[in-house]
Amino acid sequence: MRTRLLLQLGLMMFLQYAVWGSWMPILSGTLNSRGIAPDQIGNVYAAMWATCAISPFLGGQIVDRFMPSQIFVGISHLLAAGAAFMMSTQTEAGGLIMWMAIWGLLFSPTLAITNAIAFFHIDKIETEESLRERTFARIRTMGTIGWIVAAFVLAAFTQIINADPKGIVGPITEMRLTALLGVVMGIFSFLLPNTPPSKAPQKDALAIRKAFSLFKTVPGFGVFMFISFFAATEFQFFYGLSAQFLGSKEIPHSLIPILKTISQVAEIGALAILLPMWLPSKGMRWCLLLGSFAWPLRYLIFAIGDPVWLVVLSLGLHGFGYAFVLVVQQLYVDRVATKDIRASAQSLLTFVTLGVGNVLGSIFAGKVQAYFTHQVDGKSITNWAPVFILPTVTTVICALAYMATFKNPVSSEEPETA
Repeated sequence: MRTRLLLQLGLMMFLQYAVWGSWMPILSGTLNSRGIAPDQIGNVYAAMWATCAISPFLGGQIVDRFMPSQIFVGISHLLAAGAAFMMSTQTEAGGLIMWMAIWGLLFSPTLAITNAIAFFHIDKIETEESLRERTFARIRTMGTIGWIVAAFVLAAFTQIINADPKGIVGPITEMRLTALLGVVMGIFSFLLPNTPPSKAPQKDALAIRKAFSLFKTVPGFGVFMFISFFAATEFQFFYGLSAQFLGSKEIPHSLIPILKTISQVAEIGALAILLPMWLPSKGMRWCLLLGSFAWPLRYLIFAIGDPVWLVVLSLGLHGFGYAFVLVVQQLYVDRVATKDIRASAQSLLTFVTLGVGNVLGSIFAGKVQAYFTHQVDGKSITNWAPVFILPTVTTVICALAYMATFKNPVSSEEPETA
């Protein structure tokens, strides 16, 4: 039973992030090749992140109080698959933004809820906090593997449907693949073990309201969320701009998603080996600090821009930072929240970082790129050095802020009926 459960949760994470990884690493490069302006590309990404500021609260509330989590995830993915297919047919910025917003509205709640599903069932097989966190880290590693596999599947899918390898004409191939994998994930979700709503007496009709109370009841929680928000605004200089930046280095369009899996390979090493090994001995604080300083180093290498091999290798710093920052953030929130509001607490983290932080970051990154982009002989040329200096400085500030303020949390012992 234990092995079967772990396999189910691992495959859930694999498909969840394969759906997302089908388009995220390369879409900005495709849109750039199709003549979409840099600030509009930023708006496309912002449309997705904006939904992370809206829908997770509804999703968390539904699964905390009314609907089994696996049913919600299955329905959401099937509907999102339809939105992804529609987006693949769009040629103008307005249509791209609209369908990306619809896709994100359906997909984004599942990010927090799949985490909550994993934690719920890990509770049944692990009693010690350290073992519980180690098991989650390894399950979450399967999501990273799914993201990697999606890049290779995209390359094969492009050939199978005879799509333009440069991504300039025809339907948007990565969104077609997103739709296909979304159907697979939706169907599989209905086969997951049951994760029912909390049966605790409801002194508070809204679980999300109680999640907001963490700002008052957990020392340092507000400072932690503010720094996490500020750091999230800088993510989009990587997510939204790196495909275009690598393309400017004469790297073939079809090769960019595969090269970007270097980030996920590093993330696997961090999640499967380093984080489970260091977290029990060094604690969340040191793991968070190590990850925080990886990001500015990567941006600095991007700003320098040469040699190309170093730029490519520096992609691994993103994966290391992701594992030691974003996953530690999720573990921290799970530890300080009581069991009856964990899904909503994860949604609150999603709202602050993937939601508001990434919305502002996407818009800002697009405008910064547009400011440093000029027409040269009929081509749009971006001066990348100043573009990446800005996130270098801001991520250093975030790392120093974590160093000065973050303390290892104490697990909440508050009962579900509190």
